[in-house]
Amino acid sequence: MVRRLAVRTGSVLGVSMLALTAVAAMPGDAIAGLPGARKLMTRAPYLTDLTKSSVRVSWATRTQSRGVVKFGRPGHCRARTDTARHLGRPITVSGTREYQNSVEITGLASDTTYCYRVRSGRSKRVDLLGSNPSPRFRTLQRAGGTRAFTFDVMGDWGDTTNSGNNDGSINRNQARIDSLIARSHAQFLISVGDTGYPGGTQTNYGDLNKRGVNVSAIFGPRYWAVPGQRIPYFSTIGNHGHNSVFLRNWPEKSTAARSRGKYAMRHYPSLVGAPAGRYPTSYYAFSTGGVRFYVLDASWGDSSTGRATGGVCGHHCAIYHVDHAAHWRTTSAEYRWLKRNLAAHPGGIKIAVWHFPLYSDNATQPSDRYLDAASGKNSLERLLHDNGVRLVFNGHAHDYQRNVARSGGVVSYVTGGGGAMVQPVGGHGCSGTDAYAIGWSYSSGRGSSCGSARRPASDAQVFHFLRVTVHGDEVTVTPINALGQAFDVRTYSFGPFRPAAAQQRHGPLMPG
Repeated sequence: MVRRLAVRTGSVLGVSMLALTAVAAMPGDAIAGLPGARKLMTRAPYLTDLTKSSVRVSWATRTQSRGVVKFGRPGHCRARTDTARHLGRPITVSGTREYQNSVEITGLASDTTYCYRVRSGRSKRVDLLGSNPSPRFRTLQRAGGTRAFTFDVMGDWGDTTNSGNNDGSINRNQARIDSLIARSHAQFLISVGDTGYPGGTQTNYGDLNKRGVNVSAIFGPRYWAVPGQRIPYFSTIGNHGHNSVFLRNWPEKSTAARSRGKYAMRHYPSLVGAPAGRYPTSYYAFSTGGVRFYVLDASWGDSSTGRATGGVCGHHCAIYHVDHAAHWRTTSAEYRWLKRNLAAHPGGIKIAVWHFPLYSDNATQPSDRYLDAASGKNSLERLLHDNGVRLVFNGHAHDYQRNVARSGGVVSYVTGGGGAMVQPVGGHGCSGTDAYAIGWSYSSGRGSSCGSARRPASDAQVFHFLRVTVHGDEVTVTPINALGQAFDVRTYSFGPFRPAAAQQRHGPLMPG
C-alpha cells in the first residue's frame, strides 16, 4: 500500500480560511424555530437523499393529505411542482396522531442551487412555510467535478438532556451546535449515527410543538428544524434507534439504489447467540467533486446481543461482536458489496463513515477491535486502506478524538459530540494512535485530554461537529465546539493512490 499523505496544522486553503472567519462571526446561542409557519405543519421540511439530479423533502402535518413541493431556481421557487405518490403516513408523537409526508423532486441539474416551498395537497393554496423564506440547497457535482465544497459531520445527537438538565427543557449545547450548522456553508451533513435518544422513537424525534424529557430531541424548533431545511442529511445508523423509524425518518432510497447498497429492514439469522430477526440495514455510497463517500453500517442494537461476549474487550463490546458477525465477515453481504464498490472506483479521494469507533480512548465506548487493521488481513480497516480510503469518521463515544494511521490503517476521527451527554477520555490511559482527544466528566466537573490537547474548561468545549472542506487533493478538517470555536484544525494533502503492486514498480512515496 502506497499513498502520499502530507498533514499540516491549520489551513492554508482560501475556502477554509473563509469558513473559519464565518465561524468566528457566528453567535453560539440557539436559534428560533419557524415563526410564521402554518400551524398545520408539525415537522419543518428537511432534506435527505441528495444526488446530482434529485433531493427528497420530508415534513409532517396535523391532517392527512398528499404532499406537494413547489421548486425552481432562486427567484422562481414555484416554477415546478412534484407531488407525493402516497398520502402522508401516520405517525404518533407523544400520543398524538400526525402524518409524515415525503416528496422526491427530480429532473434537477448537477451542481446547481434550487429553492422550494411545501404545501398541503388538500388545498394547494396552503403554503406551510407561511411567511418564512424559501429554503435553498445545492445539488451534488458530477463525480469528476472540481469545484471546492464543504460538508459537515456530526454524531450522537438528539437528546433533550445533558449537563444535569433532566427536565426536558432546552439542551443548550445541542441547540448551539445545530445553530452553527444552520449558519454554515455546508452543502450537506453526514451523520456518524445514534440519532434520537434514548430509543429513536417518533416521540424522541418529536415535532415543533411537543416538549418534555426525551421528546422532540430532533425536530424540535431549536434543533434540526432550521438546518434541515437547507442542509441535506446523509444518515448512518447506530445502536440507539436501531429500528425501522430510522429508515422512515431519514429516507435515502435513490442514493442506496444508485450504488447498489442496502437501505431497508433485512432478516438476519441467529449470530453468535443473538436472536434471529428483522433489523435495519443501511449502507450506500455516493460521489461528488472527485470524492467518493462510503456510508457504512457498523452498528447493532443494545438489546439484541444474546450470548455475545465481546471477546477480549468484554461486555462493552458485545454489540461490536454481533456487528462483525452480521456485516464484516468476508462472506457478509455488506463486506462483499464494499469490496466490489471500492474496486469499481479506483481513483480520487475516498472517505468512509460509520458508527462504531476504530480507535477510542473512552472507557465505556472503547475501540472496536473486530474492525481495526490489527484484527487481520481481511478486516474492515485493512480493506479500506488497501483500496485507497484516506479518512474515516466514527461516533459512538461521546467525545472528540483524532487518530493517526497505524501500519495498514487509515487516519480516523471520533466525533460523538453532537448533543448526547459527553464523556471523558483517557480513563484507562491514552493509546499510541491518539493524537488529540478531549472529553468531560460530569461526576468530577473536569475535562480530560489525550495527545497534544489541553483539558477543556467546560463541557461546551467538548460538544462539537466537524466542518470538512475539499479543495482539489487537499482536505481540511475543522472541529468546531458549541461556543463556535475552531480547534485542532488539520489539512491533509492527498496524492494519487497506487495499490501495493505499484510500489514495486515506482518505489515508495510518503507513507500514510
